Parts: sequence; C-alpha cells; structure tokens
Amino acid sequence: MDEKLLAYAPQERAWYTSLGGVVLGTATIAAFSMWFAITQAVGVTSGWAIIPVLVWFFFILSVDRWLVSSRIGGEGRKRLPVLLMRVGMAVLFGIIIAEPLVLRVFQTAVEQHIRDERAAQLAELAGRLKKCNPAPTAPDAPPPAGCAATDVLSFGQTPAATSQQLAAVRADATALQDQVTADAKKYAELNELARRECNGTRGAGLTGRVGEGPNCHRLRGEADEYARTHRIAANTARLGTLRQQISTLEGAAQQNQAAYEQERDRQIAARVEQARSHQGPIGLLERLGALHALAGLNITLALGIWAVRLFFILVDCMPILVKYVGGTTTYDRLVDQRLRYAEATLEHDLAHEMDERAAVLRKRRAEIDLEVLEHKAVLGDRLAAAADRLDGTRR
Repeated sequence: MDEKLLAYAPQERAWYTSLGGVVLGTATIAAFSMWFAITQAVGVTSGWAIIPVLVWFFFILSVDRWLVSSRIGGEGRKRLPVLLMRVGMAVLFGIIIAEPLVLRVFQTAVEQHIRDERAAQLAELAGRLKKCNPAPTAPDAPPPAGCAATDVLSFGQTPAATSQQLAAVRADATALQDQVTADAKKYAELNELARRECNGTRGAGLTGRVGEGPNCHRLRGEADEYARTHRIAANTARLGTLRQQISTLEGAAQQNQAAYEQERDRQIAARVEQARSHQGPIGLLERLGALHALAGLNITLALGIWAVRLFFILVDCMPILVKYVGGTTTYDRLVDQRLRYAEATLEHDLAHEMDERAAVLRKRRAEIDLEVLEHKAVLGDRLAAAADRLDGTRR
C-alpha cells in the first residue's frame, strides 16, 4: 500500500488491513498443508521440513499478494478473462493446498483403512502360499492350478516318498487281504464239508455214514491240500507283517507331514514378514488412494470429504474473491489517477527532453555552419594575399 495515497481515504485502511490478514492467513494454511504433506510423504517428523515449509509459505504469500495487488480494472469483457485466470490459479493452488489438510482431518479413518488393506494383503499372501504348497503325493508333483512359480516354496525333504511307500504297502495289504479272505472262505467250506461227512450228515455228495471213512479222510486231505497250495498260513502271517509295516509307515508319514507343515509354516511366516517389511511407513500416495477408496465405500463419508475439501479450497481462494467482491475502492481510483498523472508527467518530461535535445542539435548545427563560414573567409584572405604577392613579383 502507498501510505500517502491511503491517507486520502483513511476509512479504507481497515478493509485493506483485513485483506492483508486474509493473504497472511492463506499463506499460513499453505505452510501447515506443506508440513502435513511432507510428514505424510516421508512417514516421520523432521526439523528439516521447516525449510520447504517456509519456502512454500513465502511463495504462496507472494502469489496471493500479486493476485490482490494487481488491479482488475477496465470494462466487464476486458476484466473477465483476467479474473478467470486469477480465480483459476487460486483454485489450482487451493486444491494443492487443501488435499494434505483433508488427509489430516480424516487421518484416523485413512490410516485404519490402509492397515486393514495391508493386513488383508498379508493374509491373502499367506493363504495363497499355503494353497500352492500342499503335502506332495509324488516327488515331482506339479503345483496346483493358478499358482505362479514365485508361490511355490522350496523344501529339502517332503513326505512324498513315505506317502508313496505307505500307499504301495496299503495296496499290497488290500490285495493280500482279499486273497486271504477268499482262500479262508474256500478252506472253511472244505472243512465244513469234511466235518459233515465225518459226522454222517446227509446231503449232496455225502455218504451219510458216521465215522472216519475213506470219504472223510479224502475230504480232510483236500482241505489240507488247499491250505498248503494256497499258503493260507503264510499269507496270513505276511498280512500281519504288512499291517505292522502300515502302522509304522503311518507313524513316519505323520511325523514327516508334521515336519513338512512346520517348515512350510516357517517359510510362509518368513515370506509374510518380508512382505510386511516392504510395506514401510504409510506414504502420501497410499493415503490419497485410501481416501479415494473410502469416498467410494461410504456416501456420507464422501460428502464429508468433499465438504472439507471445498471448504479449504474456498479459504485458499479468499484473497482473490475478497479483492473482486470489494470492487473498485477510493484507493484504487486514487492509484489510477496517480498512474495517469505519472504517465502524463512522463510524457511531458519526454517531450521537454526531446525539445531540449532538438534545440541543442540546432545550436550545434549553427555553430558548425559558422565555423565553416569562418574557415572559408580565412581561406579567401589567404588566397587574396597570395595573389597580391604574385602580382608584386611580376612587376
């Protein structure tokens, strides 16, 4: 402000003082916004952040000072583009300044949303690793469908060999059990037929006479021969051995399975911890994404976010709005008169200076012309004297 001009309109001092307070307040809000943006971007509070905060403060102060100190004069059509340009700049800076403040207002909800997303990502990673690394049934079993190579863990030893051996022994035991059952059934039928013959039971193929006759001995011999040729006793003993092996292998398979699951859980925990360490502090871009996600999830929260955002944008646009709403003041008219007077004075001074330069130029030209005439006169006198001396010599 020009204090000499403002002295002619002292009633407007309070208005311009308030306008200066608006400019200073906007710059102060911008400084806080920069502080929040830096701390949210780096994740820690540092004293070095005061340097960019002060730079941003003085930059916004200078821009707002230029917006309100530059006059928006002239007719409506001429002033509208200038006004739109300055309002556009104010809105742009308002958006830049308002966003960190909005993040600060909704910091609790934003950080909780980010923590929930990170926890969900870690849980999804753990579930995917567990799904892609089941207990293998074969040494070279391919990973389940939909699993990438990075999802497959590396193990030094797996329960696949024991599982295969257990499956083979179980298959042998099942087949042997079926054979032993069929042989035992047939052997029991032969023994029953021999018993009935020896007891004198009447029936098809039986004599019906009590005692150990030839048929009784023959039938008993056939039963014993069947037991020998079909190795019922050996197969029964072998079946017991296989069942013992199955029991032993089941115990080993359970131990191997437990060891495999323990190693898998350890590797999964290590991978999850590695992913957690890569997450790092919550950054500015992550906060912006979380704020956008929250606005999409809850219409009430979205309205609140936009209300706060528009409020800060409006506050940041206050200097130019106040300047425009205030219209042309007496001080502005005095400034216009002073500028017109200065322009007229400058034009008068320039015209006077040009006249003085023209006079000096004319004077210099006259002096040059006089010097030329004097020089010609001197030359004429010299020529006359030379002619007189030439005539005297001839006489």
